Amino acid sequence: MCWASSNNPRLVTLVAGCVVAGCLVGCATTRGVLFEPIDPPKVWPAPPDTPRIKLIGALSSSEDLKASKSGMESFKTVLRGPRPPIKFSAPQALAVHADNTIAVADGAGAAVHIIDLNERTHARVIGWDDQQFAVPIGAVWVGDRLFVTDAQRHEVIELDVDGRFRGRFGSGVLVRPVGIAFSKVREKLYVVDGGSHCLKVFDLAGNVVRTIGRQGINPGEFNFPSHICCSEDRLIVADSGNFRVQWLNLDGEFIRAFGRKGDGAGDLSLPKGVALDSEGHLYVVDAHFENVQIFNSDGQVLMAFGEEGRDLGQFWLPAGLAIDGQDRIWIADPGNGRIQMFEYMRTAL
Repeated sequence: MCWASSNNPRLVTLVAGCVVAGCLVGCATTRGVLFEPIDPPKVWPAPPDTPRIKLIGALSSSEDLKASKSGMESFKTVLRGPRPPIKFSAPQALAVHADNTIAVADGAGAAVHIIDLNERTHARVIGWDDQQFAVPIGAVWVGDRLFVTDAQRHEVIELDVDGRFRGRFGSGVLVRPVGIAFSKVREKLYVVDGGSHCLKVFDLAGNVVRTIGRQGINPGEFNFPSHICCSEDRLIVADSGNFRVQWLNLDGEFIRAFGRKGDGAGDLSLPKGVALDSEGHLYVVDAHFENVQIFNSDGQVLMAFGEEGRDLGQFWLPAGLAIDGQDRIWIADPGNGRIQMFEYMRTAL
């Protein structure tokens, strides 16, 4: 039986709803396309050059997931009004799980967002028991374990894939933990401690096993390092205060560095997020240049994309990035309160 109630103005719109076996049908909504095609496509470099990087879209809140709703969920929305969307405040870093789950460290929002792109769900984790996040700023998945650095709590927080608290470590050892990476070869976590200008290495039980580097300008030394990524046998560190990126082996021994202060192609002003694609190209986010530069393994700049602004494909103080197994490039865009997704088109750079 289809019905509507003229006595309740919130039910007037429920004209097409039907009740069958105690459940509402006919009001369900289907999930929308996650990222609508951009027309004309936004690519880098611009035509007539062969495009290498393509903008796919952005996520700012749970509404952008365009999740489906059952008839009952739609009915509750009519009765109670829509729930406010979960929004990013200023996402600083993100990590992509192999099953299409994204963890976003939202420093200004004092929260960690866990987004399941398959199920189109968005959860916001603000704390555990009687504790809360303060300034979560880095994240990495190790299987179904999520490790999040909290710069103000001076520790690493471990969550499971659903955002439940599992443990914490680093208090008394870390000064200002920021970036974090995991080495599958060594089964160790490498935490960038920007406050003490070094890397702290932990086992998965949270025990510190060594310290790499110290403050300075020489090879293997750091000045306010911020972000890190790990390849099979290499560590790549954004040495932000020295305007460079350093490559180290897993023991922390210096291999090479590139970048210098300047405003030319290949120069760096405030390097932050670093990540490698499937072909070994290194992507470096620069928060001052408001762009991403792409280098080969010798430090030669190949191209750049992005610029300052509010539109899609533009950035405002960009920070961390992650590249998933499909060569999708996820970039934290804190000044715009969003994360943006690009695609490496897998053509030779």
